[in-house]
Amino acid sequence: MSDSETKVTWKGGLIALLIGLVFLAGVSEIVVRIVYPTWSEFFAGRFLTVENVPGHGDVAVGRKGFDGYFSQNNGDFRAHIAINEFGLRDAEPVETADGRVWIIGDSMAFGWGVEGDQMYSSVIGRLRDEPTYNIASPGTNVCGYQALAARMPNNLTPKAVVVGLILENDLAEYDCQAYAAQPQRTTGDKDFNLQQLKVTLMQHTALYNFFAVAMKRVDVIREILIKLGVVNKSQAYRNLLAGRDIQRITESTAGELARLRNMFSSDTPFVVLIAPARFEIADDDKDFKVIRLAMNEALSKQNLAYVDPIDAFKAAGFTGTHFVHDGHWSANGHRIAAEALTRWLDANVP
Repeated sequence: MSDSETKVTWKGGLIALLIGLVFLAGVSEIVVRIVYPTWSEFFAGRFLTVENVPGHGDVAVGRKGFDGYFSQNNGDFRAHIAINEFGLRDAEPVETADGRVWIIGDSMAFGWGVEGDQMYSSVIGRLRDEPTYNIASPGTNVCGYQALAARMPNNLTPKAVVVGLILENDLAEYDCQAYAAQPQRTTGDKDFNLQQLKVTLMQHTALYNFFAVAMKRVDVIREILIKLGVVNKSQAYRNLLAGRDIQRITESTAGELARLRNMFSSDTPFVVLIAPARFEIADDDKDFKVIRLAMNEALSKQNLAYVDPIDAFKAAGFTGTHFVHDGHWSANGHRIAAEALTRWLDANVP
C-alpha cells in the first residue's frame, strides 16, 4: 500500500470515528432525556430573567408564569418554584401586596432551595396571622433592592418593609445612581470562560447534567474534580471584603439602604435583617464579626432599624441552619430568621 493510500485510509478511519462518537453522543442524549426527565431542573435560568427598571437599571426577576422545580445537582434540595404574573415568587397577584409587610432581598429572601411555605416571609405571615408579600429576587444587591421596590405598582403601599442584607455578598462601595446610568447589560456581553461553558451545558444537555450529578455524589470523584478546579469546594471560605476599608464599605451600603428607605412613606416601619456569615456561625470567624458589627453601627448612624439574629443562628449551629453543600439557609434557618423578625414587627407594627 502506498503512502498516499495509507494517509487516505487513516483520514477515513478518523472521520468514521468522529461520526460514530457524535452519533453515540446523540443517542445517549436522547436516552438520558427519556429516562431522566428532570435533567433540566438544575438550571436557574429557567425561572429567572432580567428586566430594566427605568431610573434603576437592570435587575433579575422571575419569568412570569413559571411553574416547575429547581434542584441542586449534589442533592441538597428539590423545591417547587411558582412565579406569578408580576415576576415574583408569591402565590398571590401583586395587587394583594397593598397593606402587607413587604420582604425585599436576594436569593435568601427568595427562598433558594426551600418550599414556598418555608420562606421566612411565609413563616412571618403564619406567626403574625396575616399574609406578607415577597418581592425578593436572586442575584440582586442593594441597588437591585431599590429596583425591585421601584417596579412595584405606584398604587400599592406596604404596611412595613423588611430588607434581607447578606453580609457575605451584599456589602460594597455603592453608587446606585451611576449603576442605573450605565448602558443596559445583557447576558451575552460576558467573555467566554469555563463557568459560562458549564452553564451552557447545564442549560442544553441532559447528558452533562446526568454525569454532573453522578460525579458530584461520588466522594472520590468529587475530590478529584475539586483539585482540578472543575468544581468548587463546598462551603469554601470566602471573604470578598478582605483587605478593604470595612468602614467605608459598610457606610456606603447603609447609605444606599437609607435611599431605599426613603422610597417609602416616612411613617412606614422599615427594618434590615442582617444575615450572618456562614463562617461566623460555624467558626466564630473574627473578620466577619468585625464586618457584622461595623454594618450594625453604620445602620444605626443612618437611623435604620435592624435585626441581628447571630445568637440564634449560632445556637442552632451551621449544619442546623444551612444546606450541606449550598450556602443558603435550610427551612430551619428561615424559621429562625422569621422568629427574630416577628418579634421586631410585633413591637413596631400594629
